[in-house]
Order: sequence, then C-alpha cells, then structure tokens
Amino acid sequence: MLLAMLLALPVSAETLETLSAFETVKVADGVHAFIARQTESPLVSGNSLVVIGDDGVLVVDTGHFPSGTRKMIAQIRKLTPLPVRFVVNTHWHGDHNAGNSVYAEAFPRAVFISTKATREAFETEAPKYEPQTLQQQLPALREALRTGKTRKGTALSESQRTYYTRVLEETDSALPDMLQSRHLAPSLTFDKELTIFLGKREVRILFLGRANTAGDAVVYLPDVKVLATGDLVVYPVPYAFGSFMGEWAKTMDALLQLDAAVIVPGHGPLMHDKAYPLLVKRIVESLTVQAASLKTETLEAARKKLDVKALRDELTKGDPQLNKDFDSFVLEPGFARAYREANEGPLHDEN
Repeated sequence: MLLAMLLALPVSAETLETLSAFETVKVADGVHAFIARQTESPLVSGNSLVVIGDDGVLVVDTGHFPSGTRKMIAQIRKLTPLPVRFVVNTHWHGDHNAGNSVYAEAFPRAVFISTKATREAFETEAPKYEPQTLQQQLPALREALRTGKTRKGTALSESQRTYYTRVLEETDSALPDMLQSRHLAPSLTFDKELTIFLGKREVRILFLGRANTAGDAVVYLPDVKVLATGDLVVYPVPYAFGSFMGEWAKTMDALLQLDAAVIVPGHGPLMHDKAYPLLVKRIVESLTVQAASLKTETLEAARKKLDVKALRDELTKGDPQLNKDFDSFVLEPGFARAYREANEGPLHDEN
C-alpha cells in the first residue's frame, strides 16, 4: 500500500517542516482541528481533532511526524491548561497514529482508544509500514536509480526516475524524525460504541462498519454537531487501498445519518455539507455493483468494461493530476478489492 502511494504522485521539493505543517482551525467552542497541509508528497499526515471539555481533552488521531505532533501538543497547551485524557485512533494507518508515543510522553495518564479490529491491526498490519520498514526499502530505490532498472529488469521511465529521486530526498529529510516515534497500540477497545464525558461534554466514538479498514472509528460531538471521519472520507480523492468496498457504502449510509454540521475528514479541509461524502459512497457503490456484474470475466477484462466516467468527471472536474490520483488511489486498488469480494465473498485481509 505504501509503495503504491509512493509511485503515484508528482514531484516537488519538500522539507520536514513542510511535510509536518498543519493549520489550527477553530471548529466550534472548545473544538479545534489540526488540518494537515494539503501536499502531493508521498509522506502525508492525517488531520487531528482536539475536543476540550470541563475536566480534560480528547484528541482524535496523532499525526505522522513526531516533530509535528510536538507542535500540536504545544498548541493544545496554548488552548487549555487541561491535560489530554483520551486519544482516539480512527484506524491503524501510521499517518494517523505515529504520534501516539509523543502524546504518551507528554500525558502519561492518557488512555488510547480504538476498535478491536484496529487494535489487532496495530500488531499484524502496522509493522509492515513502520519507518524501519520504509528505511529497508530505500536501498532498492537507490539501486534502481543507479542501474536505471526496476527489480524486474524493466527500464525506469523518466517520471519514475524523477519520482524515485524525490522519494529519497523526502525520506532523507523526514526519516530521522519518523524514527523517533515508538510503536504504541491502543489500550482500550470497544465493539460498536463508546461514550465519553469530558465533564458535561459528550463524545461518541462509533464503529459504523468496515470500510477503508476493518476497524474504522468515527467521533461525533452531538452538542456542536461535529463529526471526525478518519479515512472514511478523504479529500480530494478517496483512499481505497486494502478497503472493504462492498461494506463501505453501507457504512457511509450510517455516517450520513449523523446530524453533522461540520465534517473533519481524514485528509483535506473541513466540510460543511455532505455532498462529498455522498460522492464517495456513490463511487465505492458503483465499483462494487460493476464488479459483481463482471465477476465471470478476468480482472483485466473487467477493468476494460468498467464505466466510471460520470463519477470520475464529477470528482476530478477534468483536473489531470486528480485523474491520475483517481486511477492510482481508487480504481486500481478499489476495483481489485471489489472484484475479489464478488468472487470470494467477504474479505478478511487488507492486502
């Protein structure tokens, strides 16, 4: 999944400071979002939400870069003298939780919360994508640049050569910082719903069903109608790597039922209506329906018959880069998963 994302994006120079940058946005009274910088970098970071109650703070997701997480904590301390009592991990992908250990150091009594499936994936899936693993992949990239060939012996295209160079430059900048984080899994899990009260402020942590991962959690604040979705909603293009396409649409139905005035997506700016989440639902639903109708074909033949032009145009509005991202982040991984589901039934992996 990580390598697929690395190979799909354009090139521009980035530094660690830029990679870890975020904007602090007031969402409601006592509710602030850390919106990660929208970047075409391969090393992305997820958004974070800060909920301040009467007797403590709850944080949703902790970022990708320890240096950025420390800045978030410093910002929280400017907003309130109250301690962070709870941290919710919406799912197991490291760009949303690599900062866990940084929060644990700053707030030793904080309780880390996730669904059971996410807690399990911290042990089974997350180690495959930790900084140490990325570090191990770098020699192969350097060798490809040196020889001009991939591991399979095919010649690197100019875009691949440029992009591999960028990956190495960014990783050289960010990896020392990323290696400062320590693997820290949630210690408290729930099945369907967990309600926490920060004094009078109610925080509902919900599992609405499998979608982007097997254990996606969303966080809803009924008093101010704020909803944090994790990667159930990613803007401007959904992430469909290892996802459960046949269940995602139903999960989105449940999410859309929540009375949300402000949506904090896993990536991207705040949303004030449900138009984009509804589009995400329609995209995954279309891939699932078409995969079922094409399941007797080979995957390659089915891809050729797949018709998503109207949805593509609605999402990308003709933007060339978004069209490439739609192919790389949605169609290629998402349709392959939907095709497997059509032929194998419910999946039990996130490959």
